[in-house]
Amino acid sequence: MTVIDLGEFNNSLPSEPETPTIKTEFNPHSVRRMLLTVIVLACAFLVGPGEPPGLPLVRDLWSAPITDQDSMTIRADGIFVFRNTGINQVDLTAYEPATGKVLWSRPSEGNVNWMYQGEEAGLLLIPGDEKFSNLEYDDGSFGQIAYGGATTAMDARTGERLWKVTGEVQAAASGSVLLAERNPEGNFVSVWLADARTGAEIWRRPVSETLHMIVKNEGPAPVLVVLADPTGRTTVLRYADGSLIKEKQLPWTPAQPDSGIDTYLTIADDLVMVSRNDPAKARLAAYRTGSLERLWEIEAPSYSYLMECGPTLCLADGLTLQGLDPLTGRKVWERTGESSGLMLVGGYILASNNADPPAQFLVDPATGEQIGAGGVGWPVRYEPFDGSIVLLHRIYGEGPLRDAVDHLDLTTGEITRVGQLASSADQVEGSRCDAAGRYLACQRTGEVVVTSVG
Repeated sequence: MTVIDLGEFNNSLPSEPETPTIKTEFNPHSVRRMLLTVIVLACAFLVGPGEPPGLPLVRDLWSAPITDQDSMTIRADGIFVFRNTGINQVDLTAYEPATGKVLWSRPSEGNVNWMYQGEEAGLLLIPGDEKFSNLEYDDGSFGQIAYGGATTAMDARTGERLWKVTGEVQAAASGSVLLAERNPEGNFVSVWLADARTGAEIWRRPVSETLHMIVKNEGPAPVLVVLADPTGRTTVLRYADGSLIKEKQLPWTPAQPDSGIDTYLTIADDLVMVSRNDPAKARLAAYRTGSLERLWEIEAPSYSYLMECGPTLCLADGLTLQGLDPLTGRKVWERTGESSGLMLVGGYILASNNADPPAQFLVDPATGEQIGAGGVGWPVRYEPFDGSIVLLHRIYGEGPLRDAVDHLDLTTGEITRVGQLASSADQVEGSRCDAAGRYLACQRTGEVVVTSVG
């Protein structure tokens, strides 16, 4: 245990000289006390009321009842709990994250237990009318997908139902929501943009049996919609108005899941990436997003994972992590053994290994160099809070198991233990923990407990 020396306390300080019995015109001690009082009052006025000093960084704030049939979503604008009523309906309750105050509670149709992202628009986007599509692939094998046949938008602050439309959410911005509709075979057949507050249609386009749909963002705002049909016919639309930017046939291998053959699309940086996989290898081709002009193509291990990593592209194959030049596909750097988990956070790569629990490392995306010592734990959410990522780490030893709370500093790459959860780890329902900002919510036996972690 580290002991911080704060020095000695000595109560044998020299006493102040006695005050004369005759009052003086100027008393320095009185003026000093007056000045201190003014400063304290001024600070209290400027800073305002806050949390009492000396509170631990990790402390439980409030709890609410929940069962293993229920679920929750935590966002900066609220903690939302779906409670299953058993009558094809859930009760959706919104809580204020800091205090647990119930903001509103509303019934919601169906047995839904999750929602699409809609925080940018101040919405809860609830899927409904669940549908299933049976898929038949080129090799004769079959699959199935489940999706929401309709979407209901609710005001996150009040719980007011704003609109309901057919289709499932593909993206959301501050003033709009992108939706798409599927046919019975599971392919997209139309895509449209709706006003976030009214659900009114802004634009709509039919699409031809589209298998893949991805959205390119610039910062937090969607700007392009990229679609590809099962043959590789690829279309680029402008998000704002649905206008056609480019359509082109790209090299494509039809899916044969039983044979380990597949093709999929991703967007990284300003590139559309087409990955054609077979059991032996993958062919990765990069195309400019706007023009679909091919820039380069490389060979990689099958089903390698590719993502944008700031100035480079990250390519992970389970054994190695590589940084590629986005313009040429040339390998810039390579690391081994740290590619089972990968995320760009705060301008740096957060990479992990295959251990249980995994080791987390902060990596410079330009050079591949590790920053700091890193540490062990499970990221609760890949969103920075106060310059750090919150990690949970199981503590083994005598007595009940505990989950420690650590902060991984996104500047230094170092781990700081800030506390541990009050309840024993065996009371946590699996890994049902999520976080937003300083608030960590864990679904424990019979209750959801919200904890301040910073």
